[in-house]
Amino acid sequence: MPYNDIKCVVRDLIFTVLLCGTLFVCPCDGNHGVSVMEIVPLDFCSFFNNRAPSPQPNLRNCTWFKKNSCCTQEEIDATFGTVKPLPGSTPECQRYTNYLMCYICAPFQNKFYRQEKLTVCEEFCNAWYAACSSAILKGSVIGRLYTNGREFCEKRNYQCEPMESQNCFTFDSALDNTSGASQNHITFPDSAERMKQNHQQQQN
Repeated sequence: MPYNDIKCVVRDLIFTVLLCGTLFVCPCDGNHGVSVMEIVPLDFCSFFNNRAPSPQPNLRNCTWFKKNSCCTQEEIDATFGTVKPLPGSTPECQRYTNYLMCYICAPFQNKFYRQEKLTVCEEFCNAWYAACSSAILKGSVIGRLYTNGREFCEKRNYQCEPMESQNCFTFDSALDNTSGASQNHITFPDSAERMKQNHQQQQN
């Protein structure tokens, strides 16, 4: 391929990555003999000015993201330190709240955190709502204040979408191996595994 044609392909490739966060090879026009080879979604930390995720072996919270994380332990401390448990909340309620806060560590958070807005899977919202239904918020019992998980999440200023959209935050609490976390927890089947598989399929 002539040098000028190579420059053209590289230029368009860089532009595409910056614009879409997606890496793929394509021709500048139909005459260079370069065909589309692969589409590779790029993970980046949209909560942290689009920096790249990296291993964080020293995480004490959100430890399931140790191998590849968007957050550091210092950033977790700063985030978790501002949140107090709701009055009357159960351990399950507190754990689901912690799971949600761990979205800042997810290496693929650009899928569900866009334009400073978090999108949470409706299935997670329902599980969180069920776990916290007896807690007190704004002087009222959550189970009486809201009718379902979607309303509970939307009143927290989160967007809510079904898991099938593949563009929302979810988590299976069975992955949490902290003391007692796997006992009497509320889960929705294979949620984390499905999200992981969907993410891998997008990369293949």
